[in-house]
Amino acid sequence: MTDQKTTEMSLSTTLNAEDVFGDWDQLLQTPLFDEGDQNDWELEEQGQAYWKSLFNEMNFPGMDLMALPYRPFPISDREAHQKTLNRTIRDFVRFLSYHHANDLRSAGVTEEGLFYMKRGQQPENFVVHLKFPLDYSGSISFENMVFIQARPFHELIHRYVNKQIIGPEGRITPKQLYMPVPVGKVYVPMGLFTGSGGKNKQDRSVMSGFTQSALKDLALRTMPGR
Repeated sequence: MTDQKTTEMSLSTTLNAEDVFGDWDQLLQTPLFDEGDQNDWELEEQGQAYWKSLFNEMNFPGMDLMALPYRPFPISDREAHQKTLNRTIRDFVRFLSYHHANDLRSAGVTEEGLFYMKRGQQPENFVVHLKFPLDYSGSISFENMVFIQARPFHELIHRYVNKQIIGPEGRITPKQLYMPVPVGKVYVPMGLFTGSGGKNKQDRSVMSGFTQSALKDLALRTMPGR
């Protein structure tokens, strides 16, 4: 996670996701934008309340809504950064296959998919997503990456973001971007665990976001006498 300050909004729902240079570019080139989105964009001036309401309406269980400040990512050599990004994604996929196999299975990855992940390849309908876009406090690092299903969850995040970065006359660059941010390195939709709320953030520090296998292991390790 970056050390820049971000603002976490108080929400009542919970859930957690290839936002890389290439993926972000693809988002801009082929936006998930329909006729109704223009009206949504025109309501941007309503600010935080509007984007929070839309977040709840679109339903992002297991994700936090973050308000990210615009900080242009310095790119002196785009090709070199792209290579770094591709290499980091490959290494991240390999890392998950060896250290988060149970979480991957819970997310829907098959044994065949795990086999290809050990080679650094992403299975069908799964992508590596940057939690924070590079121009909004993001970094090329494992801490800023999450493995998520492309459909419907990754596409849903992009649809929400598109409502902010694509206006009636094309692309815009908001000074603050409201971003659904998945928790953890592997996004496992868990409607069972929801945040209890709180003034500034969800209360999900103990249960929410854990897979069933992780909860079982945690219970065993915390039993009296162990």
